[in-house]
Amino acid sequence: MEEIRILINDERPGDAYLLEQAIRKAGFSFTAKRVETRDAFLKALREFAPDVIISDCHFKAFDGMQALDLANEHLPLVPFIMVTSAQNEEVAVQCMMAGADDYVLKEQPLRIGPAIGVAMSRKKALRERIDIEHNLAASERKFRAIFECVNDAILLLNDCRIVDCNPMAERLFGYGRESLIGRYPVEFSMEFQKDGISSREIQKEIERKSTEEFFQSFQWRFINSDGIPFDVEVGLTPALIDGMRLDVAVMRDITEKKRTEIELRESEKKYRRLSQEFNALLDVIPDTILLQSPDQQILWANKAALANLGGHTESDADRHCYRLVHGLKGPVEDCPVIQCLRTGEPAKSILSVREGAVWEVRAIPVRDEDAGIVSVLEIGRDITEIRQLEQQLIHAQKMEAVAQLSSGIAHDFNNIATALIGYANLLLMHCPEESQMRHFAEQILVTSERAADLVKKILAFGRKKVFNLEQVDIARVVVGLRDFLERVIGEEIKITTEFQDEDLYVTADCGQMEQALMNLVTNAKDAMPDGGLISISTSRKVLDGNFIETHGFGEEGAYACITLSDTGTGMEQSTMKRIFEPFYTTKEPGKGTGLGLSIVYEIVKGHHGFITVDSAPGEGTTFRIYLPLSKERHHKMEIHENIPRFGGAETILLAEDDEMARRCTTSFLSGFGYRIIEAADGAEALKLFAEFKDELDLLILDVVLPLKGGREVAETARGQRPDIRVLFNSGYPLDVLQYKGVLDKGVNFFLKPMDPLGLLKKVREVLDE
Repeated sequence: MEEIRILINDERPGDAYLLEQAIRKAGFSFTAKRVETRDAFLKALREFAPDVIISDCHFKAFDGMQALDLANEHLPLVPFIMVTSAQNEEVAVQCMMAGADDYVLKEQPLRIGPAIGVAMSRKKALRERIDIEHNLAASERKFRAIFECVNDAILLLNDCRIVDCNPMAERLFGYGRESLIGRYPVEFSMEFQKDGISSREIQKEIERKSTEEFFQSFQWRFINSDGIPFDVEVGLTPALIDGMRLDVAVMRDITEKKRTEIELRESEKKYRRLSQEFNALLDVIPDTILLQSPDQQILWANKAALANLGGHTESDADRHCYRLVHGLKGPVEDCPVIQCLRTGEPAKSILSVREGAVWEVRAIPVRDEDAGIVSVLEIGRDITEIRQLEQQLIHAQKMEAVAQLSSGIAHDFNNIATALIGYANLLLMHCPEESQMRHFAEQILVTSERAADLVKKILAFGRKKVFNLEQVDIARVVVGLRDFLERVIGEEIKITTEFQDEDLYVTADCGQMEQALMNLVTNAKDAMPDGGLISISTSRKVLDGNFIETHGFGEEGAYACITLSDTGTGMEQSTMKRIFEPFYTTKEPGKGTGLGLSIVYEIVKGHHGFITVDSAPGEGTTFRIYLPLSKERHHKMEIHENIPRFGGAETILLAEDDEMARRCTTSFLSGFGYRIIEAADGAEALKLFAEFKDELDLLILDVVLPLKGGREVAETARGQRPDIRVLFNSGYPLDVLQYKGVLDKGVNFFLKPMDPLGLLKKVREVLDE
């Protein structure tokens, strides 16, 4: 990876060191420079010339917003990333709206790597777009200058009718532009051309060849406005101009040249040779082809080359290859043309050209009769896409490795969390209500939950999205959230709900859908500063072709529809078109980040659903979320806060390779009367099963065990006792277990970490099946 320069604006060296560590872990090769004052920051902008700027949001001497203003003024195309704490996140968002490319919370230092990658890609795209716009404008100016000032007459023809002409054509024909446009060239021609052939007959042949997109070159005799004949040499070629297929006729007055037959024959011979060479190179070969002089001046270029020259034409005074192709002031390093001129042999190199393109360039010497090199033929092939595909493959392989690593980390973390949660619950069971030890145990549980959240973040780093999907009646999500919503919006706003009698089951992540509904309700609350009504309802909808045609998106089928309406101020059409854009907000500064509705959109999209909005000023707003109905319905068992302590006297074989998790689970289940037989791996589990198989009532098996996996243990055990009950568990993520076939229909299973009371109930549930 190419080394980049990173400027860090932070008065705390320790914080800057942690950032550098996180960037290095992300795989970047870089040189960093830390500053903490305005003068040092300005000096670093000039002398250090950073590729990326990272600034702390708040510190005494020189804060992030001041640094952002200076960066926007001096280096606006350099990515700028703000670092802030969680309590200052809204300030960081304001900084982004002022021009920062991204922000990273200090509590999440590992996000700095992806933030740098995305910001650099975004700035690179911006630079490329600016270059393209500049080149297009320059190309248009040069084209118009050539068209107006060239000494040859130019006619633009559509079906042989003149649609435009340059001033030289007006002078040549003796008519004004208005008199030429709309007429046919044959109207200004002599009745008969060379050898007595009718002009109209020849015109028909020219038209036929033109429809076949042939380049044509011929001589023609016209009559000007004074009735005086004149001869022109015509080059006729098809071209696509402003999306319209036109024929371009370039006419050169050769009346004077025809005074002598010798000059005419030499002219025809030279033109025929050049035309043949031009056609062969221009129309047949799709690669970029340049004919260069020994000092690297471009002598000729084909269509593909002209498209890559950024609009430059033969009128450029400086026609050096290194300037027009590479945008440099001198020859490019490892230039194959220079190698070819030096050695006299063909040469090849891989070169980077402007706008990030990569070419494979070959140079072939062109020799005269004495075997001396008079020019070099350069053939360039754009291999940018091939290189990008190679990089994408490497990136995909790296992300696959990260995904595998994160799965292993999740497994180990979840085993640790299982032990922490288990022992903490055991402490709670044995501590009196007034004991200080009870508080310590509760803090252990809180810390364990944070560890579980960390696992989810690790998994999210290796995967695009982690959803805890389950079959759920969408009405239950609304009912479970209503009390919380009423506390959030206050007493001035009333919430009403209405549910369809039919159960509407969807495959969804309840937490994600609750977040979407909370964001919509919060948005509705802000639209009703004086109070109002929020109505939430569910219904079954069938989306058909009319819906898709009206909205421009969607797929036909049955959907569960959540409708959320408010009696707020409503929105203009222009606002509705942008409400799902990140950071777009109509609220006052400091009262919103503009992320709420964009998050709703992403959540709905992640569930393969759709969202619509209807609103008008003064008439409130209605959002409708469409989620695909599930074909299979599974009722989720409700878990209440006061879970009964189910115990028993059955014998359970527990196979768990993590010693802490195994001992904790054994202690907890034993405390409720169960007899536990422990195994540390699959082989030991099978050995103990063979010894106690007639006494065992249940097998609790980790899916991934040393020596023999949990599924293999279960299959072997069921071969000896088909009635034996099995409860699988694992600390690996759901997608890995799905791939392993563990989550098949009818399999009893739970994910680590699971609280002991939940485990106790699950064990009792499986034993009582």
